[in-house]
Amino acid sequence: MLGAAAGAGAATALLVPETVGRERSFPWPALLAARPALAGGVGVAAGALTAVHPRARPAALGAAAVAGAVLADPRRRSGRRPAPGPVRLTVLVANVWQGRADPAALAAIVRTHRPDLVVLPEAGKPFLARLEAELPAGHRAVTAPPPRPDRHVPDDPDGPWTTVLTAGSLGAVDVAPAVTEASYGWLEVRGGALGDVRVLAAHPVAPVPGLTGRWAAELDLAAAWRAAAGGPTVIAGDLNTTVEHRAIAALGDGRTPGGPPTWPAHWPRRLGFRIDHVLAGGGIAVHRTRVLDLPGSDHRAVLADLG
Repeated sequence: MLGAAAGAGAATALLVPETVGRERSFPWPALLAARPALAGGVGVAAGALTAVHPRARPAALGAAAVAGAVLADPRRRSGRRPAPGPVRLTVLVANVWQGRADPAALAAIVRTHRPDLVVLPEAGKPFLARLEAELPAGHRAVTAPPPRPDRHVPDDPDGPWTTVLTAGSLGAVDVAPAVTEASYGWLEVRGGALGDVRVLAAHPVAPVPGLTGRWAAELDLAAAWRAAAGGPTVIAGDLNTTVEHRAIAALGDGRTPGGPPTWPAHWPRRLGFRIDHVLAGGGIAVHRTRVLDLPGSDHRAVLADLG
């Protein structure tokens, strides 16, 4: 019994750092993103340990039980089919990798799928100028610079910016910088055909060494924006967060069958991390998502149908 408890405790410390409040401290955010793979590795290691050292069987079984529970976590499964929402909306999220994405390829995606709203993390004025030469007529573009240049942000004319494109189908929407405490430019979209729906185009920093605390704080900023909105909301962008991170639950629900991970795009399509999202709640829901290749970018794009 003690062996099983020890094995379960060790596996819990590795796979479920939320139990001790460590999920926001380095290196756990990065490890959590790979939690399913880690859990699979723990299960394999437990089986191998049992075969090689029979006396370790209780500890191995305890660890394997925790790994199995992690892999069975329902947060990775699609929820029930949501009820229709107040508006029908198609949103495209495409991180253009500091302006390196192919603007002609992105414009082709826009022409083919005709999204009402396009969120472009890491797209500043230089990339927008190249993109507008390729886009069909009828789109309005608004770009947000980093609001706090004193903070550590990439020294790049595109990297810390965010651009939003709105189609004529949305009417006279208001697009303005939002959440000015964030490191990168964020935008809020409201009004027009959106009705009561408010959209936040967000790009929290990545949880890399030295920025893990800022990453957690910016996820809290997005959650606070949603709570203050008090109605139907959509949060879309490169959120640098996966379904394994507990903080994502406060931003909305995007659990639909949606295809492969979004980053890094040069890995095989079944490998990587889903860090680009369209999340909704408060009376509007994501009904379908698709993941699309975007030449030139290190991210794949996400196309979501909401209603």
